[in-house]
Amino acid sequence: PWFHRFAGLQSCSAPHSQFFAPSEGIMLPAGSFNNRVAFITGGGTGLGRAMTTVLSQLGAQCVIASRKLDILQQTANEISSQTGNKVHAIQCDVRDPQAVSHCVDQMVALTGLPDVIINNAAGNFICPSERLSPNGWKSITDIVLNGTAFTTLELGKRLIQNQKGQGVIQQCNWSRIR
Repeated sequence: PWFHRFAGLQSCSAPHSQFFAPSEGIMLPAGSFNNRVAFITGGGTGLGRAMTTVLSQLGAQCVIASRKLDILQQTANEISSQTGNKVHAIQCDVRDPQAVSHCVDQMVALTGLPDVIINNAAGNFICPSERLSPNGWKSITDIVLNGTAFTTLELGKRLIQNQKGQGVIQQCNWSRIR
């Protein structure tokens, strides 16, 4: 399916409804996000990349952020050329509140405040649970929990200050521990 292709996931063999065929396409009408700005942390790879692609296809100007600027820039260029909508790449470590504030400053200068916020940054490493160290656990919670809080608080305060009530906050954090 289209989502698995963009997210780099394998097709699942889960059973489907006997009554309705699964929908493989984008369910929202074209242009649903015209003149909207979407901010996606962890937007350079995996699910973040897939969500960025779909939002851009639906008309959004997207801003993707993560620690690895080279991956972000490559993703932004690929999606922009595919959809015709600008995707901006900003380096940001969501574990650092000052880095988040600086990232938001850069985004505001480029696009203004976002209409859609997706907290997708995550600490992904394969590790059996019984071998997860306290340091590994701290890394996961610093990104997933604290990073989500720092990003949401920074953007929320600015949205309130600017009386921009249409901000939608979607939290979609993923960490992989076996």
